[in-house]
Amino acid sequence: MALRFSEEIVLLALDDNSGKLRPLPDRALDLAVAGALLMELAFANRIDTDDKQLHVFDRSPTGDALLDTVLSRLPTDENSTIRHALSRVATDAPELRERLFNDLIEKGILRREEHRLFFVLKERCYPVVDDTEEKEVVARIRDVIIHNSLPDPKDVVLICLMDACDLSSTVFSEEELDHHRDRIREVARMDFIGQALARAIQEIQEAILETITYMGM
Repeated sequence: MALRFSEEIVLLALDDNSGKLRPLPDRALDLAVAGALLMELAFANRIDTDDKQLHVFDRSPTGDALLDTVLSRLPTDENSTIRHALSRVATDAPELRERLFNDLIEKGILRREEHRLFFVLKERCYPVVDDTEEKEVVARIRDVIIHNSLPDPKDVVLICLMDACDLSSTVFSEEELDHHRDRIREVARMDFIGQALARAIQEIQEAILETITYMGM
């Protein structure tokens, strides 16, 4: 079963035991999902980038309702920066993530559960029904990094986003990360658009950290 990059990112971020999203740095998952959706539009030949700018050169429907939603919300400014486009998509991340969860439920990979907290609030979680796809994603990434297999272009993108958004620990142990960090960075540098997105993600995360630090002073 073919999954979107963004669906694979969500599966990596999901704790299989609790069905809840793993604790990640502020907005890391929002930016990872946004980056994955933009990369899917690049693979669909709807957008392209140079070092700083993002160019939409085809706004025709892709046939994927979620991607078409993202495409319609991208800035129309010819000089839109990658960071601006990424921030714009990440703003809608809660809605987009919910649609990704719904699609994964329809594909029989997850199910939805709701639990009451303090008799009023509801907590929603997504236990894994079929972990075949998730195991396949993890196995692909580990094969590329640990066994130095030649990566598929889509795996390069996934590894690039995984590295940029602090998701590597969902695939590797601390010891493995220490040993293979150079290989992860080497693979992440193989995709030009992915690297441009990774830099924009880093800039946004640094700005968020600066804001949090300033507010705590």
